Amino acid sequence: MRSTLKKALLVGVATLLFATSATACGVNLRSGEHGLYDEKNDVSYTHASPAYEATSLLKEYGKLTVTDSESYALYTIPGMEPTEMLATEDFNIVYSSEIDLPTLTEMDPTVLRVCNDSIEIKRMDDAKAVTALVKAYTEGTNLDYPGTMPQRSYKVRFESVDYPGFYYTLTYVEYASDMVIEGKNYGKYFLYNAFDHNFVAVGDEIHSALGA
Repeated sequence: MRSTLKKALLVGVATLLFATSATACGVNLRSGEHGLYDEKNDVSYTHASPAYEATSLLKEYGKLTVTDSESYALYTIPGMEPTEMLATEDFNIVYSSEIDLPTLTEMDPTVLRVCNDSIEIKRMDDAKAVTALVKAYTEGTNLDYPGTMPQRSYKVRFESVDYPGFYYTLTYVEYASDMVIEGKNYGKYFLYNAFDHNFVAVGDEIHSALGA
């Protein structure tokens, strides 16, 4: 019994040491004159808008040091080299200053995931409906966010085949009655990006998909 316990303890210690060693050997991004700089690979990174959200975290790659007492683990993501893009443990994206992030239109998403926080409640895979939402949001009039209580609000994640490593995430807002601003009726359905202050009327595609 003692021998078995001793072996188990030794295995546990070895695993812990290996994990610690692996993290210690990874990159360490620190803020400086070059942005978030990876000295090991001579790569500068920039924080992406929160609209860009990692689809999943693959292999731990290093850490992002904010202060001496605050840091976040960094992970590789699908379809991207670590010197191009990484994600923090809370799925936020940092990307190399050598690349440009695609716009929502350039991502050409074909799937929309409607979520209640992190729980998906509806997957929309009608590419025409998703394209219509993208077109309405990117080409529509940007309105002042009214701050009034919506009837429904969901996180919506646009998914692209060409960019499997990240979603373009917005908030879907639906009101009980049409919103009229300066005599113009904008309807009940909107997409909202709180970070970039974009609030745009869209069609009823999400409302219809939810069966409401």
